[in-house]
Amino acid sequence: MVRYIYEIYLMLLIHMNVRAALEEVVEEFLRLGIPSLKRREISLPKPKGKAVVVTGLRRTGKTYLLYQTMKEYLESGKNLDQLLYVNLEDNRLEGITSKDLSYLVEIYASRNPGSHEMYLFLDEVQVVPGWEKFVRRLLERRTAYIFVTGSSSRLLSYELASTLRGRSLTQKLFPLSFREFLRFKGFSTPRVFTEDDRGVLGSYLKEYLVYGGFPELVGYDEILKVKTLQEYLDLVIYRDLVERYGIEKLGALRALIRATVRNFARKSSVRRLHTMLLSMGAKISVNKVYEYFSYLEDVGFVLPIRKLETSDIESMRTIPKLYLIDNGFPTIYGVKDEGFRMENLVAVELLRRKHYWKPLMEVYYWESRGKEVDFVVREGGKIRELIQVSASLDHDVREREFSALSAASKALGCENLKVVTGGEEGVEEWDGKRIELIPLWKWLLLGPAGTKTVS
Repeated sequence: MVRYIYEIYLMLLIHMNVRAALEEVVEEFLRLGIPSLKRREISLPKPKGKAVVVTGLRRTGKTYLLYQTMKEYLESGKNLDQLLYVNLEDNRLEGITSKDLSYLVEIYASRNPGSHEMYLFLDEVQVVPGWEKFVRRLLERRTAYIFVTGSSSRLLSYELASTLRGRSLTQKLFPLSFREFLRFKGFSTPRVFTEDDRGVLGSYLKEYLVYGGFPELVGYDEILKVKTLQEYLDLVIYRDLVERYGIEKLGALRALIRATVRNFARKSSVRRLHTMLLSMGAKISVNKVYEYFSYLEDVGFVLPIRKLETSDIESMRTIPKLYLIDNGFPTIYGVKDEGFRMENLVAVELLRRKHYWKPLMEVYYWESRGKEVDFVVREGGKIRELIQVSASLDHDVREREFSALSAASKALGCENLKVVTGGEEGVEEWDGKRIELIPLWKWLLLGPAGTKTVS
């Protein structure tokens, strides 16, 4: 009996400590305020009665997107006291439970007496098991605007749809676009580019091609960029994969990541990857490779794009081309091919436009009779654009790329044909088709709606 009472006492003490820690964390945030930030080109929706869930690979800037949203509320007339932000990975909150989250309601009410609205920002929410029940209860019983972030592996869209019962909107966050990268560098794109502007822009594009767009890396030197990218990869492996899925064959997972990165922007089936792993000495079954590869998709490390077929089911059965969420990862493994890097940037930018601004947009590749087009953009069931990517356009390459575009144009009924190039610009006629050549830098600076924003 004495032991039972003692255990209850300890439990109460722990919860009292958690409440005190929550109050301390909230007070600290209010005193420090929102840190200075560079605005991202995406703004989170602010629906009433739904939780906005920001997912994405670690270090893509999810926390700062929450800060940006808070700043938007302040600019609209809200007070900082009305915005309750908690980083649940704070070591002072170790051991916090979903029941403890209820203290946030009391803390909010004490600072906003009589308020009928609640603005709640929960960072790294996946560390609290059962957080969904707390959020769902708030949304069902009061006027609440709730924003949460977490790693992609812990906040899968299909899981959230079930646990939050339709009360969530998921927003995927990507690393910096080239437009954002330039803004973080302090480079303002002019209406007309001078020679100096083009020189600086070219230097930044090379950096972006090689080291990618993770926000933290923008101001680092080359050595620190590489070391940081290696740490990011370890975070993906240990925090997002091993912890969630209990992966036992860690060596095989590392080998799979290496094989995937070394073959990015190419068609690769899981069976082909399995063959590569066996040649590398990894002892792993093909079923286990399927399993591990699905995890890499879940966390958003790999972005497969599939072949356009007559039905979605047939497309899902095709061998995908594998792209990576960021161009920095191939650098870790010494991959230097400029053409594949350019193609990867275009793939990620197309998917970024889909997730940020054009939810009905779909991206495929096209292949028929030995001819291939890198990207087919479909929207609302209609083919909108055909895109090839080529670092150089010598005679043989030009003929291959143009003839593939012409064949795809006739097969798909699309006249909007582009080649994203390493530098060439202009319009050419081929087989009765008008083909636009646009340099990579200029294509990457296209606005959210796909309209030109530079001269």
